[in-house]
Amino acid sequence: MYTRKLNVLPSGAGCTGQIKLRNLLDCLQDTASLAVQDVEGTPGALMSRGYAWVLLKYDLDVVLRLPAMDETFEIRTWHMPDSGFYTLRVFEIDGEGPGGLLPLVRAKTSWILLDLAAGRPVRPIKHLPEVFTRDAQPISADFRDVPKAGTAPVREAMFPVRFHDLDANIHVNNAVYFEWLFEATPLDLTAWGVKSMSAEFRVSAKPGDTIRVEVQERPGGGVKNAPEYLYTMWSTAEPDDSRGGRRPLARFRCLWEPLEAAGRN
Repeated sequence: MYTRKLNVLPSGAGCTGQIKLRNLLDCLQDTASLAVQDVEGTPGALMSRGYAWVLLKYDLDVVLRLPAMDETFEIRTWHMPDSGFYTLRVFEIDGEGPGGLLPLVRAKTSWILLDLAAGRPVRPIKHLPEVFTRDAQPISADFRDVPKAGTAPVREAMFPVRFHDLDANIHVNNAVYFEWLFEATPLDLTAWGVKSMSAEFRVSAKPGDTIRVEVQERPGGGVKNAPEYLYTMWSTAEPDDSRGGRRPLARFRCLWEPLEAAGRN
């Protein structure tokens, strides 16, 4: 298990006084890289070897709240490679309470190792066998389902891919997708926060793309005073497939909760 302590600086906090979700997700991704840096090298070194990790699935639960401005929080992470194409990684985020650490956020992710030259996934056990020797612990491979949205979105929003959305692979960083999700949500986000979120990533957004986010409320998906929305993200540059359809970039399922009711305001 790898542990890292961080502080929520003013530049990372949003208008609710808590860390912006995109900033937190960036912290988690950086922590994962640091956890294996001495066995697989830095992300730059991994790229020089012709590989990159690509995110497939994300389950995130806000147990109590997001870390607040000026707060010190702790990230713990471990992973579980398998003999196939996938590797799983868990994150636990705790804050400092009067009686010790308080569980704030939990997340589970699924990744594939991409051969950059071939543009296809490869088996980590064959190409990066060293990752099987560090911080490996059992992790359930089950993720929450992300249902397909219906045909009548309650809202649509368009976002051009910006220069600063891109990572070193010239693809949109995965945390940016969550930022688009926030901007497209038909709620006053000064009063609402994420309770749980699940994501499935399918196609990478690239420079020059314009992203259309379709949002639909899931009937019966939420509970009282806690709506649940389904999000589908499309690129206007993605060509139709042989059946005349178009592959979505990503799909999300998000349950929202009033910040005041949750004691997070």
